[in-house]
Amino acid sequence: MLPTMDTMMIVPVSLHREEKGNVLPLMAILFLLIGFVLGISLTTILYGEETPATDIPESNVSNIIINGSSGEIYENLYNLVFDSVVSVRAEGEINGNQFISGGSGFLYDAEGYIVTNQHVVESADSVEVYFSNGVVMDAEITGTDVYSDIAVLKVDEVPCDETCQPYPLPMANSSRINPAQMVMAIGTPFGLEGSVTHGIVSATGRTMSTTNGFSIPNVIQTDAPLNPGNSGGPLIDLSGKVIGVNRARSGDNLGFAIPSNKARMVADAIIEKGEYDHSWIGIQMLPVSPRAADFMDLNEEAARGVMVVVVVEGGPAEEAGLKSAEEVKINDEIIFINGDIIVEVDGVEVYNSDQIIAHISEKQPGDEIELEYYRDGEKMTTQLELGSRPE
Repeated sequence: MLPTMDTMMIVPVSLHREEKGNVLPLMAILFLLIGFVLGISLTTILYGEETPATDIPESNVSNIIINGSSGEIYENLYNLVFDSVVSVRAEGEINGNQFISGGSGFLYDAEGYIVTNQHVVESADSVEVYFSNGVVMDAEITGTDVYSDIAVLKVDEVPCDETCQPYPLPMANSSRINPAQMVMAIGTPFGLEGSVTHGIVSATGRTMSTTNGFSIPNVIQTDAPLNPGNSGGPLIDLSGKVIGVNRARSGDNLGFAIPSNKARMVADAIIEKGEYDHSWIGIQMLPVSPRAADFMDLNEEAARGVMVVVVVEGGPAEEAGLKSAEEVKINDEIIFINGDIIVEVDGVEVYNSDQIIAHISEKQPGDEIELEYYRDGEKMTTQLELGSRPE
């Protein structure tokens, strides 16, 4: 069989001989012509075996395998996970006023537990869950966690028929998520059930402040459009795993998702004991300002560290002996000086408060961490036992 033009190779061959009597170039041409007619490569003719060809995919569309099925992105991915995503409707009363709110969620396990955002069901007296086949079921609020904005709901049974086959969505390891990774979001923006958007991971390791004065660390930023109603729905990678729980707080090309590692830790604790205990170090902290570094004549390592501004009375940091800063005014500017300056946590260098918050968020109350810090120009080390975050 003659090769097609798509696979045919044109190889330049010199007709000049390096020395008298060298007929290899002419033989090569002859063998190549024979191989062209017979569909055999020159390597096979000369050496008796075929060199393995490089595997080139027919297209740049990735293949996925989910729940035993496979297909191409994004259409098949949507079809495979669509039944596992639900719409959430919550009703309740705040200050004597009735409210109805909506959001999204997804099936977390085969027992009927569903993950969504805490703010979707906040203050709700009743919650309904809408499946893709139109079945509406009452859901019980198993527990909520305001600090991570995660809630877990429970339905008595998961509807499954020939048109609707929900299965628990697998959770990815969000610590392995990288910027520019392609993602897809499914939810109910503005009440429009089963809406899908796509984009990339814009950044990882973001810290999102909340209304209660604490922060959610390691948040995933995405340019996949997230609008009111997307909250609580899954942000999915191209392997079909949940990398985050969407939190609709978006501007143009700006959305966020609670990382799957945090969501899984919180959901598992809520299912097991009704709540999640957040670890707590008991300090307020700020990066060392250039003016404070100059005033204290800090070395380079201390100058890029994080200063302990306030040590909370009775907290883990106080028990570990950490020292808070002094507030002074220099040239009408208020700065903090002479507080302990944290430069490492468990052997990992830190440059900002977010790194410390993120590290602690992966720990449990009662775990010990090692802090390296500077005090009065001297580098010191202490062991700190994490406590439970107070309400």
